Amino acid sequence: MPIGAFLALDRRGPGSARLGEAVRFVVPLAVGGLGVVAVQQTFYGSPLATGYGSPDALFAAGHVGPNADRYVRWLNETVSPAWWLAFAAPVFIADRRVWLYLSLFLCNVACYLPYVVFDEWWYLRFLLPAIPLVIVLVLAVASGLARRVRPGAAPWVAGIVAAVLVAVALPEAERRQAFRLHDLESRFVRAGRAVADRLPSNAIVVTSWQSGSVRHYSGRTTLVWDGLDGAWLDRALAFLESRGLAPFLLLESWEEPLFRERFHASPIGRLDWPPSIEIGGVVRVFRPADRARYLAGASVPTEYVR
Repeated sequence: MPIGAFLALDRRGPGSARLGEAVRFVVPLAVGGLGVVAVQQTFYGSPLATGYGSPDALFAAGHVGPNADRYVRWLNETVSPAWWLAFAAPVFIADRRVWLYLSLFLCNVACYLPYVVFDEWWYLRFLLPAIPLVIVLVLAVASGLARRVRPGAAPWVAGIVAAVLVAVALPEAERRQAFRLHDLESRFVRAGRAVADRLPSNAIVVTSWQSGSVRHYSGRTTLVWDGLDGAWLDRALAFLESRGLAPFLLLESWEEPLFRERFHASPIGRLDWPPSIEIGGVVRVFRPADRARYLAGASVPTEYVR
């Protein structure tokens, strides 16, 4: 919407020409929107539903305050408080693009303020489309201030401010392990490939955090456990087995307490037998059929995958 408004206001010429441009801009967006609606209706039974759940479960007015607090704090910590200078850009820069950039940033924020509240700072990624625009506006403000004092110094001041922002951000990025993402996130690839190489072709993987990556890297069907009612685990596993499928549980270490809590009424929910596979010390694969054998005294070996 901000881009469409900007293009409409920025154009010159007769009304018919501007109307034609507006139609060419809007029609592809409308076709894409209808395509998304059709997909969601087909797969989830409602044009407003997504694979993440219903809108009622995802969005709430009560999320706005907590999310605003988190996004402001995370921006202060990762970009530095200098990002607030972006809102002063209209004072120093007489360019319509300033309003476009601010509008895009505010629209991006507005989309996620009522969304589910997360406590981990990396959910600031929701604002990644607009954060570069904010940094551009900060540099524009620095340049505009310098231009009022000494016009020839404006490019130098903008360059110095950019260098300072980088110098401030690098230690913070290092502290937050931003440069170790390859190592940290490789567990998704390793787990998916372990499933592909070590589980039978009729395996169905009951997982949550790795549901998409397991399906992508292994080609196996996944079932998201946190979408199951707490009383349904046993009957869900029995149903899968009746269909000729071999269920396996794939859980990251931090998920296991949540899994036990959710399915505390189920013996399987206790996870009280050895996993059949352990990947990198952070992901474990359990075969529910092994539990009865283990409790009967049989050995259940664990294969360790790096």
